[in-house]
Amino acid sequence: MFKFSLQTVLDVRERLEKIKYKEFSGLLFERQRMDGEIQARNAQISSAAEKLDLVRRNSITAAPLQLYTQFRQRLQSEIGLIAEQLREEEQALEEKRKELVEARRAHRALEILKEKERARYAQALARQERAIMDEIAANNYLHQK
Repeated sequence: MFKFSLQTVLDVRERLEKIKYKEFSGLLFERQRMDGEIQARNAQISSAAEKLDLVRRNSITAAPLQLYTQFRQRLQSEIGLIAEQLREEEQALEEKRKELVEARRAHRALEILKEKERARYAQALARQERAIMDEIAANNYLHQK
């Protein structure tokens, strides 16, 4: 029966890889959420600009333009803050990606060792089986004479 001598280490590295992947995917989800927020803010600005065009045709005062300008400035400042958070998130995401790659590499190295050890075990088993078969064949030959 084949038993890998470093199976415990392999299991630990596999769990560590899963943890790193989960952390990475969490950060990736957060980045996508921030991208969505920025797109939503830009869509709000575009929508407000279209509404402003309609209101300007019907209004003779500058109040709608001032409100739109203030609204746009507030949204642009929010976009700036989210973009700054997004840059920080990108750095953290890159660090987690590197950690994930390293965890995968360590896990894969042990998997390769396991495959090689399994191949050596199979060869030893085949040699042992051939030796037994040779012995049986020799005994049969001796008993037939």
